[in-house]
Amino acid sequence: MENSHIETFKAEAQGRGWPTKVTITNTEWTIKTDEPIEGGGSNTGPNPMQLFIASLAGCQNEQSQVVADELSLNITQIDIKVEVDLNLSGFMGTSDNSNGSYKNVRLEAMVLGEITEEQVKTLGQKVDARCPILGLLRTSGCNIKSSWSKS
Repeated sequence: MENSHIETFKAEAQGRGWPTKVTITNTEWTIKTDEPIEGGGSNTGPNPMQLFIASLAGCQNEQSQVVADELSLNITQIDIKVEVDLNLSGFMGTSDNSNGSYKNVRLEAMVLGEITEEQVKTLGQKVDARCPILGLLRTSGCNIKSSWSKS
């Protein structure tokens, strides 16, 4: 039987035109989301997809630190680049829904430290398997191309 550790994360959003405000509840964090001017916004903050992609990069980075500690790896820096292809048909109303809208993820991680290529490969496999945001994309049917290499 799998051990469960459930933690609930909360946020509240308020929209009164552009920009919209998102408050992460029970913390000091307030995030503005907006759209570019050409998209009808006022370009005062990132759009929700940019925040989502940043969340994926942040989750990969945080999980990397956890796994590196577990494996006793001497890592001094990890540079992570992420690109996500999204079909906007559902969002734009030209399709009934947004199911299956995430098409491709390209993730590239460069690891710096006293570490072998084999250790980097193991690190990447474990991080990719354990990152819940990447898991969300994986279960949505998104094609994931992940590349981990020694810098």
